[in-house]
Amino acid sequence: MGMYTELNIGVDLAPSTPDNVIKILDYMLGDEEVDVDIPDHPLFQTEGWRYMLMSDSYYFDGRTDSSITYDVITKRYNLNVRCNLKNYDGEISKFLDFIFPYVRTYGFIGYTRYEEFELPYLIWRGKDRMRLLDVYTKDGW
Repeated sequence: MGMYTELNIGVDLAPSTPDNVIKILDYMLGDEEVDVDIPDHPLFQTEGWRYMLMSDSYYFDGRTDSSITYDVITKRYNLNVRCNLKNYDGEISKFLDFIFPYVRTYGFIGYTRYEEFELPYLIWRGKDRMRLLDVYTKDGW
């Protein structure tokens, strides 16, 4: 059957984000009408990339609610992802790598959490890459 991993992020995208990247994100969010050029990136070699942002299960509370919206004041796209999927091909890390060049939110941007673990990995956007940080406490909780 396999285990699920939750992804939850909220970021602003750079105004210079290419139209094709926005179209790809729209496509991944269920827009069947959009015409996209698929880039040569490891994300698009995975089996589940197309539906990963809409994937859901009963292993995590709440609801899957991913979206991309355009803010007319900041003139930026806002990307919010809340999904959970069987991360067999490392889709989550490949997705983070794919969007990294376009993300203009720095520092903590969200988390990922494996079905069998209580504590998440924090997702940190640094200057050179995305990082997954272990969450732990000194008292062993």
